[in-house]
Amino acid sequence: MKPIVMTLFLLLPSMLLAGTPDNKPALADLTTVKIICDVNVGAAKLLLRRLELIDETYSQLLDAGVIPVVVVAFRGGASRYVTQGNKYVEAKDAGTKREIQGWINQFSQHGFRLEQCAIAARAQKVDPADFMPVVTVVQNGYISIVAYQARGYSFLPMD
Repeated sequence: MKPIVMTLFLLLPSMLLAGTPDNKPALADLTTVKIICDVNVGAAKLLLRRLELIDETYSQLLDAGVIPVVVVAFRGGASRYVTQGNKYVEAKDAGTKREIQGWINQFSQHGFRLEQCAIAARAQKVDPADFMPVVTVVQNGYISIVAYQARGYSFLPMD
């Protein structure tokens, strides 16, 4: 028997046993999870990807029969992308910003709490009146993150 065929013959049983990846052990006996997502990415495409991952996680939890309660906390460079209009982003990022805002609106429809740190807004020179209506401006995003964790929310950093 040729070496490659022998290798495949030996690996086939383990490949068949591996099956589809799942999170059943981690989710066993859970009916709900509480998550606080710390979103502070200032690069448009990377921020968009982080929001897509939040949605994928949310959907997979629902598919597993677990109800997620989600808070998304925006701070840092991400603050510029949760504003109305394109005043705070470069022209080349305007299209990606529309996609980002589409996710934010969808998250709002799913019942996510969406928070924006006022300290980050000040650091990014964003007028608090310019944030999207579905986003609540809080005095200090760090306080929110700590308080949600004290209430049993799991911290999910979205660098």
